[in-house]
Amino acid sequence: MAAANSVTTTSREASRLSANEAAVEAMLSAEPELIDVLPALEAVPGMTEETILVSGPLMQWQDYTGCQRLAVVGAAVFEGLAATPAEADALLHSGEIRLGSCHEYGAVGSLTGVCSASMPVLVVQDRLSGRTATCRMNEGPGTQALTFGSQGPAVDDNLVRIRNHVAPALAQILRESPIPLLPIMAQALAMGDELHGRQTAAGLLFRNAVLERILRRPGDGPEAASLLAYLDTAEFHFLHVAMAAAKVIADGAESIPGSSIVTAMAMNEKVFAVRVSGVPGQWFRTPLPPIAGFSGKLIAPWTSADLGYSGGDSLIMETLGLGGAAAAAAPALSPVSIGTPAQMMELTSSLYAVASTEHPTLRIPALGGRGVPWGMDAAAIAGLRLVPPVHIGATLRSGGLAGAIFFTPPLQPFIDASERLQSIR
Repeated sequence: MAAANSVTTTSREASRLSANEAAVEAMLSAEPELIDVLPALEAVPGMTEETILVSGPLMQWQDYTGCQRLAVVGAAVFEGLAATPAEADALLHSGEIRLGSCHEYGAVGSLTGVCSASMPVLVVQDRLSGRTATCRMNEGPGTQALTFGSQGPAVDDNLVRIRNHVAPALAQILRESPIPLLPIMAQALAMGDELHGRQTAAGLLFRNAVLERILRRPGDGPEAASLLAYLDTAEFHFLHVAMAAAKVIADGAESIPGSSIVTAMAMNEKVFAVRVSGVPGQWFRTPLPPIAGFSGKLIAPWTSADLGYSGGDSLIMETLGLGGAAAAAAPALSPVSIGTPAQMMELTSSLYAVASTEHPTLRIPALGGRGVPWGMDAAAIAGLRLVPPVHIGATLRSGGLAGAIFFTPPLQPFIDASERLQSIR
């Protein structure tokens, strides 16, 4: 009997690994391009004028008590769905204003993830399959933005500027000449980015691609200048582009029976959750640990006691082996990462044990040109108790950005996902 069980276990493991190979190959075959910028109402499948999207697994409205609540209320007022925060709250309680999870709408959102109908979203398409994903445009420089849970006239004025001037200028360029994204991401890694906490090189490369296209277009005036000024000052503008690209890539691995490849990591303001290929559409979730326990770098006078989780789908970068998982690529981030550049190299090197392969073109010079750890395996993560860490923005409970933290997500969802897969095979 023991021998029979051993054979069965070996057969199941072989089946899982074969499914994982198929999932990873689907991810590797993607060629994401930024093709357009459109209002969410036009670009996001299922979006309505009364819908507001947020990051992470969806909760009941009454369960939102922190930054995401502030951001949603602010979006409702900005969109004209309510005249006051109190009215917005009442309409959200009644369901007249509908909440949605970005991932359920083929989208991803940074931090709170808030996105309403008129807000411009970046549209990324896989050139081969036609699969698309969206992410709302970054709000630019400063520590006060709706996606950080901030509200007020200055926040709204900035949203209007991006919607009415910056987004249309970028859209016009992209419709004539889409921008391939993997070459920018590969070059940025070689220049010291890890493509989550550090986007410096990627932002410059993307701006150069936009500028090159502007120079081909005689007669561009104030709108082009507004776009270039935005790209100069919005430090993390490329993160939102990369997030949509990562979503397009990861979605290619969805729904492969038996596969334990992680297709999403995300959080709302209260829980961390993961999805795996072989259990499509299901979040495996667990409560978030106290935020004060994580290292990072905060802007004076803020301390960890002032922080609150705001959610975030940007963990899609670590899902692909980028961001914190590729810490070795970005030694300049050591003050907000695990520690020294040497420790960052050790961290990334350790994660090859929970990855299915290495990416053939997204490479890390500090590791001798090894590809980033690619195809994170929930079963391996659970078995080795080794969770890919995350470089993420630190937000204040009262709204606003306070710096950055090095966040290690809880292990339990990976265990739960692995056990669920075993139960259905």
